[in-house]
Amino acid sequence: MFNYQIMTRLNETGVFTWTSQERAWLRMMMEHPAAQEALSPETWAKLNHMLDGEQHLNLQDYLTEKAKSEERSVSHPLLRPLRQIILQGQGFQMTGRIRSGRTSQEQFGFPYKLEYSMVKKEWYVLWYAPHFGRLMSTKLHSITKLEARSIKPEAASRYKASIALLTEKRKTTLTIEVLPEFNTELSRILYAFSSFERQVEYNETQQIYRILLKVSRNEIDYVLSKMRFLGKRVRIINDTALQERMSETAAKVLARYEQSESAQVEHETTAQAD
Repeated sequence: MFNYQIMTRLNETGVFTWTSQERAWLRMMMEHPAAQEALSPETWAKLNHMLDGEQHLNLQDYLTEKAKSEERSVSHPLLRPLRQIILQGQGFQMTGRIRSGRTSQEQFGFPYKLEYSMVKKEWYVLWYAPHFGRLMSTKLHSITKLEARSIKPEAASRYKASIALLTEKRKTTLTIEVLPEFNTELSRILYAFSSFERQVEYNETQQIYRILLKVSRNEIDYVLSKMRFLGKRVRIINDTALQERMSETAAKVLARYEQSESAQVEHETTAQAD
């Protein structure tokens, strides 16, 4: 709890702290060929200067890569122009391919976020379509033409307010309880949910931590995957539907192992009879 309070205070004051391991990892990432594509020359040079003298993280000493799927570039030529459009509060005119194979012509939008899907290995731009009043998501590799469009500050403010309202409507709050015997692993548990908005409550009488997660509905499956990863350390306490899904998963796993055990017992019985 003490460590969590310190980190919260530091975040509130805008202070960023990083460990020697994180600096070593960043130095290794800066040596990746995609680093110079994703960053401006000034930023790339500044980061390398800051990391000069840091230890080199050589994972080849510890890991052996045996096989992997074909990897696309982790960078994309549109990342930098889109980042500048977002920072400058501009809109864009976009032409791109859609699912049906057709091409959408000259769509106007207001981008507000870039996201990378670790599952699909794809970059996405999240944007607001004023003509339809909807939030959209487009893969960067589906965009065939992109041009920046200047918009008035009052229009940008109006679009941002609409984005905030629509985003909030898509979110739901989950309460995750940490079992008291695993309180010492709070840092690890919080790290598992670090990509979400979260608050921590502590009941001193019962010595129970509760993590309040605010997540979009399309991220529920990702939250459940983290719950399965953490296992018996945590449980959902305020959503019956998600509790049932976790219970169903546990039942399927138990059934699988019960079948294996039954088959093993039957095999041993047959062997003894022979």
